Amino acid sequence: MKSGTKRVEALARGLAVLKAIYARPGASLHELHGSTGIAKATLLRSLRTLQDGGFISRRLADGGYLPLPVAQDAAQWLPFTEAAGPALETLSRTIAWPTDLGVRDGASMLVLESNRRLSPIRVNRQALGARPHMLWSAMGRAYLAFSPPAEREEILAALRASGAPEDRAARNPRRVERVLKETRERGYGVRDPRYGVLDLVRPVSAIAVPVRQGSRVLACLNCVWLIDVMEEREIVARFLGPLRAAADDISRRSTV
Repeated sequence: MKSGTKRVEALARGLAVLKAIYARPGASLHELHGSTGIAKATLLRSLRTLQDGGFISRRLADGGYLPLPVAQDAAQWLPFTEAAGPALETLSRTIAWPTDLGVRDGASMLVLESNRRLSPIRVNRQALGARPHMLWSAMGRAYLAFSPPAEREEILAALRASGAPEDRAARNPRRVERVLKETRERGYGVRDPRYGVLDLVRPVSAIAVPVRQGSRVLACLNCVWLIDVMEEREIVARFLGPLRAAADDISRRSTV
């Protein structure tokens, strides 16, 4: 016996799309079209609805769709990625070098969004999900230098207690304080020249500025460049201003 309740086709399509994204996080529109069989115009409407509802997000870096678990801890990242999108797109036009947005995740940073796909210069396009080190990366140094003292000490304590070789620097408080003092004085973080050098075909460097709301550091925004093409002083002179303006824009757009 058939039920008298009518099937809601739009909802059924939306659930099919969501299921496909959970099965293949980061799937493109073309891939979702292939796995669901839904027409692309209809698929785009379903994706827009799921984005507006906070169920999925679209990565600026490659256009892939990601599931957002409906839980407070997971949803906390959504405001950053949504707020960063317009600013990162603007930066891709004003700064040729790629820029990334990172947030604190435990005792490291986590890259949530990037405009590397939009940059005309190829510098390791797979930045999403990377975990820049707190004491060695430009992002980490900017975060530590400008975060409230209690939060900074919490992070440093975790690094001091770690057995990882790269975390040993946290056990040298004088060096740590010198690096963070220099970062605060200049107003931006600078990547340590020894950081990740063995993993790179061409050496890169980076500067990073904090995205702040009051005394809190919400995230950090960096600019990455090839050191055999430009020097730090050139990057700072030309691009620090736009980078700071983008950080301010992200802060204004964020609701957290």
